[in-house]
Amino acid sequence: MRNSSLSLLQCLQASVAATALIVPVTAHAAEPGATIVEFFNSTSSKYFISANPADWALLDQYASIGWKRTGVTFSAFTQGQDASAKPVYRFYAPAVGSHFFTISESDRTLLANTPGFVAEGIAWYAYDQLQTLVATINPCASGTTALYRTFNNGSNGPANHRYFQDYGFYQSYAAKGYALEGVAMCLPLSTAEKRADASRLLYQASFGAKPSDIDTVLNRGASGWIDDQLNAAASQYTPRDWWPLNRPDTCVNNTTPPLTDASYCQRDNYSLFQPQREFFKQAINNNDQLRQRMAWAWSQFFVISGTDVGMPYGMIDYQQMLRDEAFSNFRTLLQKVTLHAAMGRYLDMVNNLKPQNGVEPNENYARELMQLFSLGLYQLNNDGSVKTGSNGMPLDTYTQEDVENLAHVFTGWTYPTVPGQSPANINRVANVKGYMEERGAQHDYTTQPFLSGSIPGSMTQGQRLSASLDIIFNHPNVPPFVAKFLIQHFVTGQPGAAYIDRVARVFQNNGSGVRGDMKAVIRAVLTDPEARGAAKWAPAYGHQSEPVLAITRLARAMNAQTDGVYFRTTTANSGQTVFISPSVFNYYPPDYALSKSGAVAPEFAIYNTTSALNRVNTAYATVFGTINPDPTVFGATGTQFDLSPYTAVAGDSNALLDRVNDVLFAGRLSSSARTIIKAAVDAVAAVDTTTRARTALYLASAAPESQVLR
Repeated sequence: MRNSSLSLLQCLQASVAATALIVPVTAHAAEPGATIVEFFNSTSSKYFISANPADWALLDQYASIGWKRTGVTFSAFTQGQDASAKPVYRFYAPAVGSHFFTISESDRTLLANTPGFVAEGIAWYAYDQLQTLVATINPCASGTTALYRTFNNGSNGPANHRYFQDYGFYQSYAAKGYALEGVAMCLPLSTAEKRADASRLLYQASFGAKPSDIDTVLNRGASGWIDDQLNAAASQYTPRDWWPLNRPDTCVNNTTPPLTDASYCQRDNYSLFQPQREFFKQAINNNDQLRQRMAWAWSQFFVISGTDVGMPYGMIDYQQMLRDEAFSNFRTLLQKVTLHAAMGRYLDMVNNLKPQNGVEPNENYARELMQLFSLGLYQLNNDGSVKTGSNGMPLDTYTQEDVENLAHVFTGWTYPTVPGQSPANINRVANVKGYMEERGAQHDYTTQPFLSGSIPGSMTQGQRLSASLDIIFNHPNVPPFVAKFLIQHFVTGQPGAAYIDRVARVFQNNGSGVRGDMKAVIRAVLTDPEARGAAKWAPAYGHQSEPVLAITRLARAMNAQTDGVYFRTTTANSGQTVFISPSVFNYYPPDYALSKSGAVAPEFAIYNTTSALNRVNTAYATVFGTINPDPTVFGATGTQFDLSPYTAVAGDSNALLDRVNDVLFAGRLSSSARTIIKAAVDAVAAVDTTTRARTALYLASAAPESQVLR
């Protein structure tokens, strides 16, 4: 503790030369034997941490005077567990009733000779990898975690320190008036904490964790697992041939045996049955999990919908393009999305003609490209905050004139020529597979001012489109706009400004001078300190599983092998039918906020009584039902589950819940929810391990804590 006239950080900086951080030591294998528990006194507004069980017992008895556990805990060493661990000293300042903890011998000497401080001995043992408290985000070695320190000097509340492992939570205390003092020490991670972070990574970056996946992440490390995923070959949708918009009379569903791959012509070629089925089959079965998750995110960024693009051959082609290009350069994605015939049909760029007979070009794609696919409505700072003018109002990113001028640049593109047909001046036969073709006679070659540049009329039609996309791609809004979107979809609905800024900087430069490298960007999203860590305690951290992810995570937790037929209908009543977004604005808005807390939580926009009940009912049917092959689907196999990781330990309800906690809760199953689930499991005979396992999995998937992971 310090008073308002004494800055311990300043004293240290005066007595210790500012030097580079010590190179992180190698990871330590010793399992931490101490737990640090945080308490808060609501009467005095003070925080206190202790690794002494006697302190815990005493403060638990003092609830009547305001003391209560916050739920925050850290791991540490006891004496002798690790020879390289150093003692952490505890001091008390009676004048202000607050404690201070330090691993620094300089701190210890300073405070021992400063009037008003009482030395209270060694609190626990940790690692000292810092020569000063001025540190980078996390200089601690693998297998350890930084403990950050903040300080309220008493000018805006009681003088007090608070300590954090959660970097985002730590940063948020600057807005509360606390000084951010950097890394105080490095704490060891317990096996449970390491597994929790591995499970959290799988929650964020895959369609769900299989029990064995957590060990894979632990063995490879987060970075190694991401490397493997970035290099994994892309799963492939089954390509489908072009069909005319109007179904031929010969294309019908034929139920006469024997079943062939052409028996259900109408269903398979005039609905999204097959794309949706294959989506779930591959999301649940296949190993390229991060690529598929990235493609699923892109499909909610570069939105097309079966409401207007209902032909499966076109939807499959577009979604495969997003999957193949998921980790390519964002500029490549902009080009391919813009020219794909499915997008051309959905947002009216196809057969968009130069001005004639008083009719101006359609502005739909030009507007949505800027508003939704790249820039956003308002100018942004690099941390995602909105720039404002002298009047305090947001500054527009683009004008209506920009929209109109870009629409002129986007004229003269037509449907791809249908195989076997001859190209026409304007292809009127709809073909939403592949990329649109140029028709220079229908293109407006007039010079068009656009944003910060101009599109010369001397360029070719294709060059003019590329030039306009270059201007968009290099706009300063793109890095924070894309960064925030990806963070929201993979990690948390309300990311900190500094998190957005760090990812945006990687978008601007991948370290080798390349802008828009999506491999580097997604790595930055998933390895940032606000994504990784032993525990996340900030109240608004994390996000709800959207309906698709809620069911795939349950399926993968149960080691499912599926043909996808069953799962394609499971999310419809929860507000998310795969590939049928209600509009170009996606299934839910990115800025949706919970009404009471104000926390930004996009997925909750489609969470209501109906969808909540559907989630629970779907979970029950999935866990306890039998999913046989659909006799109308050629090659159907149905869905099978392997519950052996759970049935093997189900005779012991605590061991079973430990395993379920590991896979579905990332170690964050609360004691109250655990008590409820355990009671239900114990009500089933211990010898009936299958029912006990199913009961635990069903109740776990229905629990709010497994639907919102932090």
